[in-house]
Amino acid sequence: MRKIMWFTLLTALIPHSLLSQNQGQTIEDPFYYQVAGLVYVKIFDPVLRSKTPTVKIPKEPLKFKIVGKEIEPSDNSVFYVIKFLPIKDETGAISALKGSSNYVNSSDNHVFFWINENELNRYVENGFIVKSYKAPNARLTYGANLSLPFKLRPKLSDHNIKITPDLTLGGYIGIKYRLSHTEPYYLSFPLVTLGLATLSITDENNPASPNKGDGTVLGITASWGGVFQFDDFQFGLMMGWDRAAGEIGSAWIYNDIPWYSFSIGYSFIGRASDKSSE
Repeated sequence: MRKIMWFTLLTALIPHSLLSQNQGQTIEDPFYYQVAGLVYVKIFDPVLRSKTPTVKIPKEPLKFKIVGKEIEPSDNSVFYVIKFLPIKDETGAISALKGSSNYVNSSDNHVFFWINENELNRYVENGFIVKSYKAPNARLTYGANLSLPFKLRPKLSDHNIKITPDLTLGGYIGIKYRLSHTEPYYLSFPLVTLGLATLSITDENNPASPNKGDGTVLGITASWGGVFQFDDFQFGLMMGWDRAAGEIGSAWIYNDIPWYSFSIGYSFIGRASDKSSE
């Protein structure tokens, strides 16, 4: 008997969803660009609104933000006007470059620079420039979800622990915390869901309506919990409640009884629709 119970508990730790489709939205964190390799920028004159050919090299790990987007009239190319975050003299590597015309340093704190759009994209693709997000930082996340969670239902009177897969269609909303400045690592907590679920009704779990055979009814399902996300891989723990609909569903023994689900898998709450902001 103990072996059966342990097997049941271990089975509950299988993926929360075999089927999961999402349409989600997250208001993404503000970010800066951070120099991570050999990069060249040129000075921009904000008074004349003109580019200069003077080239400077920003050292790692200086950060900058885009403050303007301009069009070059001669060829309609796009370039960005950028400004570095204030550079302090305390850092020896940066301080040693002060006064050098070749490097961006503390004497350039009030200087604007420019970089071609294609060059910026190449630097990002090659990892010479990376996005540096504010962390920790809390943002709103919400969306819709179609999933097949495996729910661990507790022992009730003469009924042993059960694991039931119920197709669920609903929405979720929560707070998403960024955990890394450069990597897409998040914690969504609290995460609240609400929707419709297909619930299995049998003579065993609905003794008030015997001899009506096994069947499936719609019900309302709600849950809350937390989910960690590392790139597209996610895991977390959810706790929820179900209520079956209709006359048969009213006698279902699991109505309003808490269930638990350990989620582990790929993109349960989605991030493909995340918006970026500069």
